[in-house]
Amino acid sequence: MALMSYPNLNAIHYKGFGGFTSKEECEEVRMMTENGIAEMEMNRGTQAVYIETYCLEFDAFPSQFDAPRKNQKANPAEFGV
Repeated sequence: MALMSYPNLNAIHYKGFGGFTSKEECEEVRMMTENGIAEMEMNRGTQAVYIETYCLEFDAFPSQFDAPRKNQKANPAEFGV
């Protein structure tokens, strides 16, 4: 989960990312995601943004983990960041 805070806005924005089968896998992608969000905001011309990302354990139906992935080590921008 990525949480973003912007100056002069009264809400915290968030994006959820999923499909990791281990905490280690999530931690590997977590920093890429955070960096991808920061890069996207800089490209948009956003002057300031605070970003924190977290790996949260979440129970899901087994079929969601069995589906083949399109990208094993994808760019965070491909996740809709």
